[in-house]
Amino acid sequence: MALLHAMIKLNHLLKLNLIAVHINHHIRKSSTTDELFVKEFCDLNNVEIIVDHLDPNRKLKNISSEEWGREFRYKSLYRISSDFDSCLIMTAHHGNDQIETILFHLSQGAGVSGLRGIHSKRDRLIRPLLSFSKNKIDNYIEDVEIPWIDDQSNSDLSIPRNFLRHKIVFSWEKENPSLVSAFNQISKNANDVHDSLKFSASVLIPQLICNKDNDQIYLDEQLLKAIPPYLLSIIFQELTLSNGPWRRHIHYELYKFVRCSKIGQIYNIDNSWRLLKDRKKFILKYEDYVVKDSIPVYPDREILIDNFIFSWNSSATKEQFNNSSSSEIIDANKIRNNTLTLRLWEKGDRFKPIGMRGSKKLSDFFIDEKIDVFTKNNQWLLLDGNRIIWVCGRRISDDIKITSKTRKFGKFIFK
Repeated sequence: MALLHAMIKLNHLLKLNLIAVHINHHIRKSSTTDELFVKEFCDLNNVEIIVDHLDPNRKLKNISSEEWGREFRYKSLYRISSDFDSCLIMTAHHGNDQIETILFHLSQGAGVSGLRGIHSKRDRLIRPLLSFSKNKIDNYIEDVEIPWIDDQSNSDLSIPRNFLRHKIVFSWEKENPSLVSAFNQISKNANDVHDSLKFSASVLIPQLICNKDNDQIYLDEQLLKAIPPYLLSIIFQELTLSNGPWRRHIHYELYKFVRCSKIGQIYNIDNSWRLLKDRKKFILKYEDYVVKDSIPVYPDREILIDNFIFSWNSSATKEQFNNSSSSEIIDANKIRNNTLTLRLWEKGDRFKPIGMRGSKKLSDFFIDEKIDVFTKNNQWLLLDGNRIIWVCGRRISDDIKITSKTRKFGKFIFK
């Protein structure tokens, strides 16, 4: 209420479009009373108020009420603020909240990132009271007689932050009145270190990248293995455009994977990014996990697939040999069906590579061709009925090769 009161006073001078937002989490029995209290205060002070409601029944069982409330509270604030141009979001976190946050992170084994604590500004979100202690804010509330209501859950010592507040911070602050200032300095120092590491990451990333191919990034193995653990995490956060902090186990598991993984092993960084240990390099790939169905192919039509174009020319002229893997001249009379099929490689697939009498497992073919797992899993095949007649862009089947007896030519293009 102190922040809202102060903004009401400033609003008289600055003529801001001030809007109060109250999020009712519906966790406590008193949540409706709290909502009515805030509404009444806003009505008395002619402040527009928006009330949003959260549904605790949607909380996952493995997430605490505090964590769930925090996540969806901010989602609500950002969603509501998006309806207003040039809008800033202000929350009333104060210096004691900063102390509790850093101590809580330390109790969880946090590193530099955890010591950064609460950010005073991030995007449109600002916290103007972070430099003030709770005592100073309480004195302000008492001096100007601001009505307030107590959050009953603040006395629940089973909540880690409450335990830290009542059992550690209260008595510590009495012994050291400069505690808020000290912890704000810790946060500043940690942010300086973090920014320095991000700068180092921006310098190293161009040296790490050997090549980029569509949605794959190829990284130098030896250089990657020489990077210290925390800097390694920051590099991958930058490469994957990760906004939020990572869980502690991700830092450890990522470093362990880079140091100890074997060829062909994959580490899932999150739901979209995967890291593959390949021969003398690592491959970082973005995958949206969209299931790709089989695609029917008709003569003399083009089909757009991902970043590729496929075409089947049913009648072509005989061409001289060329080294291009994106097109193949075939014996058109050896095609059995009027409709062909494009689909992705599947485990157990076999085909008869040109020049071979018998068939071969595609998995063995990929190994011989030194094709990495990511590329293999996105390899398109062309089928004539159940026969694989082209590993697109790589090898045609011996069944459709041209010979001295070929009279009608066809052409496949995959580029």
